[in-house]
Amino acid sequence: MHKLRTVRIHYLYIFIGSALLSAAFLFAVQRAVALLYSHYSGQSGVFFVRLIHWVINHIGTIPSAIILFVLFFSGLFILRSQKIADDLHAVLIGTLELADKGVTKEIKVLSGGELGQIAANLNRMQRIEVPNRGVATETMQDTPAVALLIRTRAILRALREVEEADNTDDGMEAQALLEAASVEARSMERFLENLIIES
Repeated sequence: MHKLRTVRIHYLYIFIGSALLSAAFLFAVQRAVALLYSHYSGQSGVFFVRLIHWVINHIGTIPSAIILFVLFFSGLFILRSQKIADDLHAVLIGTLELADKGVTKEIKVLSGGELGQIAANLNRMQRIEVPNRGVATETMQDTPAVALLIRTRAILRALREVEEADNTDDGMEAQALLEAASVEARSMERFLENLIIES
């Protein structure tokens, strides 16, 4: 993995870029306010002149500049870092579905580097684990130990959920979970038969 495509470096780029853009924005605002103030300074009744006087007298020039810089910088930083936050959320949802159900849809991220590699690894693991429930695919046949492990875990998970459903007295759910475990067991049986025949 390229060292310049890590999450830490991405956040550093966003921080520096937001700071530079905020400084440029602050400079432009300062020049525009100075230009307008010099144009309207002779007209003390103009709202803009009264507003500038109020800001200078009650807040101060430097605190006003700091507040404006912080507000603009925060907005830019939040907008620019939203892509990484969305990618992290997509990876989080994918891992949650994998942990709960054993399957998840393809995880798509826009970032490269670490997040892109994590998403690619999870997608590859998903393709190896359960491409089609109840069907022994070429990928699974290439890795029989992994396929057997996955089937065994699926059966154990279903049985554990049946036990939890029994504790809550939900008979319909327990029946559905038992059927799912039965399907997994039959699939594993066919897979083992194929392995025996091929060997």
